[in-house]
Amino acid sequence: MGLYSIVYVSTATVPFWDEEVAELLEKSRSKNDGLGLTGMLLFKGGQFMQVLEGPESAVRSLIATISKDPRHEDVRTLWEEPIEQRQFPAWTMGYRGLTDQAIQAIPGYSDFFDATPGASSVWATESRSRWLLDWFRTNRA
Repeated sequence: MGLYSIVYVSTATVPFWDEEVAELLEKSRSKNDGLGLTGMLLFKGGQFMQVLEGPESAVRSLIATISKDPRHEDVRTLWEEPIEQRQFPAWTMGYRGLTDQAIQAIPGYSDFFDATPGASSVWATESRSRWLLDWFRTNRA
């Protein structure tokens, strides 16, 4: 099997403060390193978007685990596809918390994460997620 990429969105069922996000990232990075996975996590106001890339079996297995995690609901795949190369090759799990200040620095960002919990079908579309991930990949500040 070759490389594969999946992008999903979900809504947190429990509060995620900076400490919880840091703990989640630490565990994810360690696990992803062992599985040969890379990617990026975006989080704002209880809404997650994540891209995972790596061996197809590992990506699919992790998505299945995430879908069963009680800390998430409304887990929805936006897009998935075989890839020839990784978009986030150096990141076992890149992360950007989306503050209002950070959002204002993103041209054309608009309201990607501005939705009520459980309403990700409204704001999360494939084209918007592709654009946003590409912006973060090329503007790593």
